[in-house]
Amino acid sequence: MAKQLASIAEVAKRAGVSVASASRVLSSSTYPVSAETREKIVKAAAELNYAPNSLARSLRAQRSNLIAVLVGSNADPYFAEIVRGVEDVANEAGYLTIVCNSDRNPAKELHYLHVLQDYRVAGVIFAGGALNETGHPKQLEQIVQSIVDRGAAVMTLAQHTLHVPSIQPDNFGGARQMTARLLSLGHRRIAFVTGPANVMTANVRLQGYMAALAEAGLPIDPILLLPGNFDRASGEQAVSSLTHMEPEQRPTAIFAANDETALGVLSGLWQRGWQVPGEMSVCGFGDTPMAQVVVPKLTTVHMGLHELGRAGAHKLLAQLRREQVPFLQILPATVVERDTTAVPLNPLSRNDIQGETASMTA
Repeated sequence: MAKQLASIAEVAKRAGVSVASASRVLSSSTYPVSAETREKIVKAAAELNYAPNSLARSLRAQRSNLIAVLVGSNADPYFAEIVRGVEDVANEAGYLTIVCNSDRNPAKELHYLHVLQDYRVAGVIFAGGALNETGHPKQLEQIVQSIVDRGAAVMTLAQHTLHVPSIQPDNFGGARQMTARLLSLGHRRIAFVTGPANVMTANVRLQGYMAALAEAGLPIDPILLLPGNFDRASGEQAVSSLTHMEPEQRPTAIFAANDETALGVLSGLWQRGWQVPGEMSVCGFGDTPMAQVVVPKLTTVHMGLHELGRAGAHKLLAQLRREQVPFLQILPATVVERDTTAVPLNPLSRNDIQGETASMTA
C-alpha cells in the first residue's frame, strides 16, 4: 500500500504551532514568522517528509508554477530546440515546463488552452505561428484574454494573430536572403516547397521567397510552388512531382520551407539517383541539428532556435515580475551555406529524373 503523504496539519502539530503559521512558512509567504518558529516548522516538515500540494496551492493563489509551450509537432526538431531553451531558463527560475502538441489543429490548440486555464498556468508560449482558419483567431483571442486576466503571461515566438508580446526570427528576411543567394549562384528556376497553408509562419517564408524573385525581375511560376507540410514525406512528394515536368520546366534548385522538408527532398533525390548539389541544389530553413550531420550537410537559414527559446522564457518571466518588456523583437536570420548548394549545371544537359545519372561537368 502506498504511504500517505503527511498533511500540513500534521506538520503544525509536530512543530507545536498553528496550521496558519506552518502554511506561511512552507508556502514561502512574506508574512513575518520568528526564526525559532520557522526552524521548528522546517524541521517537522523534514521529519515527516512533507510535500506541498502544488495544485491546491495554485488554486488558492490563482497561479501555478507551470509554463506551457504550445508546439505544432513535438516530433519536429525545430520545436525541440526551442523547448529546450525555454526549459533551461524556466527550470532555473523554479518553474515546470510542459509541452502541448497541437498537431497544428485549431480545435486541439483551444482544448489545451482551456485545460491550462483550469490548472492556473503561470505562462503560455506559442512556439509556432498562428493557425489561420476561419473563426479560430477570435476564439483564441478570447481564451488567451481570460488566461491573462487571471495574472498569467502569454507570448509568441513567431508571427501571430494574438496581440501579445513577441520575440520572433526574421522569417521573411531569411527566406528572402536564401532566395537571393540562390539567384547569385546563377539559379533562375527555383522551386519552393511550402509549409501548411493554415500556418502564418509558412506563408511569411513564402512571401520572402516571392519578394526576392520579384526584386530580380523574375516571374512567379506556379509550377514551381510545390505543396508541403513541414515534414519529410512532403519533401519526398515534392521530388516526385518533378517527374511530371518537362525537362525545361524543372528547377535547378529546391528551397524547402523548413529543414525537415528539405531532408525529405534530399531523400527523394537520392532515391532517384540525382546528385546534390551537382544536379540539384537544395536548402532549408531553421538550421536544426540534423542540418549539420546529414550528408551532404544542408545549406539553410540559421535562426538560433535554442537561443530563441531562452529569450522567450526570459521575456515571459519578466512579464510575470510585472516588468516592462519590448512588445516586439525581431531576431536576425542568416544564410548558412554548406554542401547542398552550388552553381547550377545547364538544365538542358541533365538526364531525365528517372534515368541513370551520367558523369557531367559544368
